Amino acid sequence: MTGIQNRRYFDHRCDIEIIQARRYKHALACMFLDIDRFKGINDRHGHQTGDEVLRTVAGVVKAQLRAGDTIARYGGEEFVALLPRVARHHALEIAERIRKAVAESALKALSGEDLTVTISIGVAMLPDGSFAASPNEEARRLLAIADQALYEAKNTGRNRVVSREDAVCYSGSGDLLEI
Repeated sequence: MTGIQNRRYFDHRCDIEIIQARRYKHALACMFLDIDRFKGINDRHGHQTGDEVLRTVAGVVKAQLRAGDTIARYGGEEFVALLPRVARHHALEIAERIRKAVAESALKALSGEDLTVTISIGVAMLPDGSFAASPNEEARRLLAIADQALYEAKNTGRNRVVSREDAVCYSGSGDLLEI
């Protein structure tokens, strides 16, 4: 429905990217993205509008990523992305660019009413020297860290980017905050 990959594909791709990152000693960023207050959109405007919001947000996110990056719908209104060979500061810049692009998207309900849609993003990096665990275990750990960062973004106001490892947070205004 969204024109992007599904969770099963993402799980497979994540193992491959972790193996590649280990083999060639390059960075790997993971983003967990969640549409803020999505249930309210479905409840107020209906599931057809919700589906259109999902499609639009997926397209906006995909447009901000490189050809070699992986984007997938993880479940409901959640998306996940893998960015190989990208440093933490670049991953945060990309996440902030995605956040801004979603917030600036012109969306309308089927009724014609303008919609304001925002997204919260958690960012995690594959830890340096993470060679003890299997790729599958490492993928679960990477996703768990990104998920924790996402929930921190949600709990500190939504419409923001959070990276747990270095306590970096971009607010909805684009300001860098310490949390």
